[in-house]
Amino acid sequence: MSATIKLIPIPPIVKTLTVRCSPETAFRVFTADMGRWYPLSIYSIKPAVDCRLEPHIGGRLYEIGADGQETLWGHVLEWDPPHALALSWQARVSEEEAQRIDVSFRAIPEGTEVRLVHAGWERVKVDGAEWRDKYDGGWVEIFERRFKAFADKSI
Repeated sequence: MSATIKLIPIPPIVKTLTVRCSPETAFRVFTADMGRWYPLSIYSIKPAVDCRLEPHIGGRLYEIGADGQETLWGHVLEWDPPHALALSWQARVSEEEAQRIDVSFRAIPEGTEVRLVHAGWERVKVDGAEWRDKYDGGWVEIFERRFKAFADKSI
């Protein structure tokens, strides 16, 4: 008798915020300017001086060390400027454990509503729920504070 492994769903992280700029600007800030707002001194795999996203489906998301070494964070799964993008996220895990990050940009009277959903925690082999909780706090600093502050200045 073979045993079937059943993955227990772990709720995604969902963060929604408003920035005081257009969807086009917010999308550009999130993608092309990531190395300017992402807090690499706090959140990087190796000591890094920059991070970049290649703007096309299949493009890499990666950090760059002072020595020029590139370390992969994930890949672009969807690319629909200025409305949405989706990324695989495999920082510190194998490709089979990669999660998915969806980011959408919607015009509202105050500027742009930006919604980030980080899902797929049940794929992480070593306590996905614990990883999810750590990333939830990380996204507060990265997305809710750093991205928002930089986007709000990019009117």
